Amino acid sequence: IQSYPAWVQFTIMFVVADFIQWNIHRLLHKNKYLWEFHKVHHSVEQMGFAAHLRFHWMETVIYKTIQYIPLAMIGFGIQDFFIIHIIAVAIGHLNHANIKLTYGPVKYILNNPVMHLWHHAQHLPKEGYGVNFGLSLSIWDYLFKTAYLPEASPYESLGFDEIEKFPKTFIKQEIYPFIK
Repeated sequence: IQSYPAWVQFTIMFVVADFIQWNIHRLLHKNKYLWEFHKVHHSVEQMGFAAHLRFHWMETVIYKTIQYIPLAMIGFGIQDFFIIHIIAVAIGHLNHANIKLTYGPVKYILNNPVMHLWHHAQHLPKEGYGVNFGLSLSIWDYLFKTAYLPEASPYESLGFDEIEKFPKTFIKQEIYPFIK
């Protein structure tokens, strides 16, 4: 990898890191134990860029460990990983910003705020365990048939079943996954 120009290395790392994140995100929804940690993020009932910052600390441990190890194994350093992380955070803020933006035909490559709003919708198609798992790129959702972007209004109620029973305070949300 080191023999390629920097922009090629960066592009490879961005795409590989995003694919790993897409898979981890799916795992957070599919695995019942991990879902209890991820529920903190899905407990937002109103989308806004700060919703991107609402997550259980254990989710970061899971995400970044699983994501970084394969990247380190193919030769990417922690500094490179940090740059990708900052870009992903910026995209995440935009995707949680509660604005009606789909990027037109580019929506098949880049995740967008409307697509991500549907990821947080309380009422989704019953098959599977969620939709629109893409973080920066939406291409994985289209390739693996987890994309969901209906023509209906994207202003759907957010959350999950029985959200009213989910703890409301920070401390209770931090303890919840461990006692659930």
